Amino acid sequence: MPPVESVVEPPSFGTVNFVVLGVYLLGMLALGAWCSRRVKTSRSFFIADGRMNWLVVGLSLLGTYLSALTMMALSGIAYGEHHLTWAVQLPFLVLTAFIITRWVIGRYRRAGIISVYGFLEQRIHISARVLGAITFVVFSIGRTALVLYLPALAFSTVCGVDLATTLVIMGIIITLYTVLGGIEAVVWTDAVQVCIFTFAAVYTLFAVFGRMGDANFAEIANQHDKFKMLLPGISPFKITTLWLVLETIVQTVRIYGTQQDMVQRYMTADSLRSAQKSVWFGAVSYIPICFMFYFIGVSLFVFYKVHPDPQVLAIKQDSVYPYFIATQLPQGLAGLLIAAVFAAAMSSIDSLMNSASTVCVEDFYKRFWAPNKTDGHYLAVARGLTVVWGVLATCLALGVFHRIDYAQKAWSIMQGVLGSGMLGLMGLAFLPFRVNKWAAGIAFVVSFGLVLWLKIEGSLIWLVLPLIGNAVAFFGALGLHVVFRRVSPRQVDPPQTTP
Repeated sequence: MPPVESVVEPPSFGTVNFVVLGVYLLGMLALGAWCSRRVKTSRSFFIADGRMNWLVVGLSLLGTYLSALTMMALSGIAYGEHHLTWAVQLPFLVLTAFIITRWVIGRYRRAGIISVYGFLEQRIHISARVLGAITFVVFSIGRTALVLYLPALAFSTVCGVDLATTLVIMGIIITLYTVLGGIEAVVWTDAVQVCIFTFAAVYTLFAVFGRMGDANFAEIANQHDKFKMLLPGISPFKITTLWLVLETIVQTVRIYGTQQDMVQRYMTADSLRSAQKSVWFGAVSYIPICFMFYFIGVSLFVFYKVHPDPQVLAIKQDSVYPYFIATQLPQGLAGLLIAAVFAAAMSSIDSLMNSASTVCVEDFYKRFWAPNKTDGHYLAVARGLTVVWGVLATCLALGVFHRIDYAQKAWSIMQGVLGSGMLGLMGLAFLPFRVNKWAAGIAFVVSFGLVLWLKIEGSLIWLVLPLIGNAVAFFGALGLHVVFRRVSPRQVDPPQTTP
């Protein structure tokens, strides 16, 4: 059972901290308004007319991949019983960056797509495009709600502000600057936000150790296995290092290679070379930053062993970090670091909202319902949809995610189910021949159904779900392709040359 938040007596956040936080939020709105000057077409709203600098795009990729999940959930999971066991995933982002820059980005840019799911139509069939787009939109709403919930929980816990009020205010601010400035506002605000929460991580470590006194940090951490990283074994029924590593390889390649919020960044860069540099910067920078947040969790565990606080026992592990900020840091700096928690969330939420709007316009509205409207019409629809995502995410955060214990577990489960089969489906599109549309569609649907059943059945650890789902989607489609070709050769689509 998760702890009950209501028993916590909120610390005094202070006027100065509220002012700092307010200035930060107003600054994000101002940046969105500034970027709105150049949003004249749907293309500028979606991909900033392909004019962005590689470093800014790289920071945006980093900010999109990082989130409040990084600041709060990773520190929370290391603070709790999982120690540093999840940190073994981090080095494998180098492999992901190599795969994406070597084989993926160039194909997408040469295809001239705005929505990555348009590539599925080019290489397989319109049905594959629809399946991929629907999956992403549902996934985006779920992730947006979870990422919105975490900083609102933090602020509510440490300041005593009503959770629903916090969620609504955050949702309004993020929605406004995303509607105003489109992808360019998203990219620039992400870049600023990455700088803020990187500073927050570094400063927090100095603050924790500065308040530790003469305590032997390493000794206390070792006594409680907080440096434990490796979990031997191959059982698919429990968390082990093997499954953590395999899951992160599959999921990071899926994220960087098939998620619209990431791929859309590659299209904003001013050249292929710039896009590749952006991916390397974003992926490699994530490793030390993410490890810092894991280590913050360990450091906070030791800190509260040295300086016991009964209030800490009454809050969720995901809230320990913001609680430390509000109770231990001086006025002004505490406000800035809470703003960093907001920044971490906003850098992911704005990306998802813009990308979900892009997918709905490009893959559904323009493709099926209104193919011949003016560009101004499509821009208005995209902005309207962005408002819809903000409302849906806020409602879902209020109605569902307040019940979770560890946010990192909830996120991994959500990825495993909603991302099931997507990497396998996109892998089929990269083959040198066109896979039969029925084979691809059936295998994808079966993979999703199988993973959903396995999750409900509950015996397998969630880390193996994306491995099973994507393997079934890819190899199942290839098997069905052979069967369909033998049964009815004329119904199989002819070979297609690689673009």
